[in-house]
Amino acid sequence: MNNKTQKIAYFAGLSAFIGVFENFIPVPIPFLRLGLSNIPVCLSFTIFNFFECLFIVLFKVVFTHLFRGTLFSYPFLIGLCGNLVFILIGYPFYQLLKKHISFISLGIVGAFSHNFGQILAASLFIPVKPLFYFGILLITIGIFLGFINGIICNIIHNKIFVRYFNE
Repeated sequence: MNNKTQKIAYFAGLSAFIGVFENFIPVPIPFLRLGLSNIPVCLSFTIFNFFECLFIVLFKVVFTHLFRGTLFSYPFLIGLCGNLVFILIGYPFYQLLKKHISFISLGIVGAFSHNFGQILAASLFIPVKPLFYFGILLITIGIFLGFINGIICNIIHNKIFVRYFNE
């Protein structure tokens, strides 16, 4: 893939497709997602600038919530805030430390920041005490899933990504 616009479209589409696919994976806790749609986003940090990655994230959020039928509802707002905090913290974190960290670190930081953003947005709709208990559970599970997603990112980056997407 040579054209940068094609690459951005590929990553945005792939992330959105995975986000929609995640709806069909049963989870024990409502609103919990595995975060697999963040794998293309994390990989995009290696080849795109901040605004191109932001476009990928915004496309993913809008498309997945459009598909779910929750566009412009409180789950959309919570998901949007989580993704925005993720990109605002995750992208600079990766760019500053890319020579010293793996995608596992990025996955953990990304999961924590994403869940933290979701909890902040949810505090507008849910009383603080139940949200606090749910938030602890969400962040704990999120860090574990971020670790798993980081391992997947490392494998994809080392085995596939460098052949097709490095310029």
